[in-house]
Amino acid sequence: MNFNFGFLLFFLIFLGSNGQSQTKIGATGLWSQYIYKKPLTQRWAIAGDFQYRTYEIGADFQQFIARAAVSYRPTYTAIDVHLGYDFFTGQPFGAAEDNTTEHRLHQDLWFESKLNSRFELKHRIRIEERFIKGQNFRTRYRYTLFLNVPLHRSTIAEHTLYAALWNELFINGETDTGTGTVAYFDRNWAFAGLGYQWNASFKFQAGYMRELTPSTSKGQLVISVFHQL
Repeated sequence: MNFNFGFLLFFLIFLGSNGQSQTKIGATGLWSQYIYKKPLTQRWAIAGDFQYRTYEIGADFQQFIARAAVSYRPTYTAIDVHLGYDFFTGQPFGAAEDNTTEHRLHQDLWFESKLNSRFELKHRIRIEERFIKGQNFRTRYRYTLFLNVPLHRSTIAEHTLYAALWNELFINGETDTGTGTVAYFDRNWAFAGLGYQWNASFKFQAGYMRELTPSTSKGQLVISVFHQL
């Protein structure tokens, strides 16, 4: 994939996600993420993340997430395959006492597009098997496109500030939840922010993400720490 095609694809997804009619929620949430990866051999690794989300900055708990996966890179490829398990617990928006829990399995394909040295363009395709308390089993399909661009260097290396953009599209595999129905289009996340590559082990990102569902539009601040163990 050349740069022009990848750039166009990214912004078509980004712009297309804003073309629907949703109820705008004024409260801005805060999502805090710790994302880790531990190489075991040249081809095997452990990867995952922990996340804490609130519907408003510093208030109204939304969700806690713990995710872990085994990663493998097949011989003679530049594709990483992940197989993992996720645990979710959360509450609905506003005053609520009932917790919801969800267990998931997920399978990922990660790969990069070959661009010039200034642009990092990565893709993730994710399949999820969702076991939600009180609902039917169902699947979901996700595609994420990541674009990182260094701001004061030709490449992203130690002590580099960079622009971070990504867009993620969610599609439901089934629409019957057991308690009602959902649309095949589940949601779209569009993010823009800044990142800083501190060294080979740590990088940090912060920015604003707009979440669109079939009925709502809501903003989140997203703060992420990436740790190569």
